Amino acid sequence: MSSGGTGEAGRRLVAFRIGRLVLKTILAGLFLFAAIAKLADPAAFTQQIMNYQLVPWPVAACMAVFLPALEFCLGICLLLGRLESGALLWVTILLVAFSGALLSAMVRGLAIDCGCFGRAMETTGTIVPLIRNLGLLAVTAALWFSRRK
Repeated sequence: MSSGGTGEAGRRLVAFRIGRLVLKTILAGLFLFAAIAKLADPAAFTQQIMNYQLVPWPVAACMAVFLPALEFCLGICLLLGRLESGALLWVTILLVAFSGALLSAMVRGLAIDCGCFGRAMETTGTIVPLIRNLGLLAVTAALWFSRRK
C-alpha cells in the first residue's frame, strides 16, 4: 500500500465536497431566512427600501414583493442543487446591488437599518451589512469556481 495515494486524495475530495455543501447550505439558508422575514411584512420592507431614498414609492412597493420572492427561489435552487450556476449568478447580482445601495447610503450619511432580514433582525447601520455582503460574495465566488461544469 502506498501512503498518500488515492486514499488521501479521496479523503480530500470528500472534505472538499462536504465543505462546499456546508457553504451552499449556509448561503441558501440566509437567503431563505431573509426572504421569509421580508415576505411576512411587505409594508415594513417597502419602508426599509424607501429609507435608502433611491426609488419612488411604487418601485419600492414592487421591489418589496419581488426581491424576497426572488431570494426565496434562489435559496430553494441552492438548497436543492438545481440550476445552481444561474442561482449563483443571481445571488452575485443581488449582493452587488445590495452592496451598492449600502455604499450609497453610507456616502450620503443615512443612518438606516439595512433591511436585509426585514424586521426579524434590525441592525442600524450600513458597515456591518456591507462587510457581511462582501463575505457572502467571497462564499459565492468560491461556490462558483468550485462547481462542476
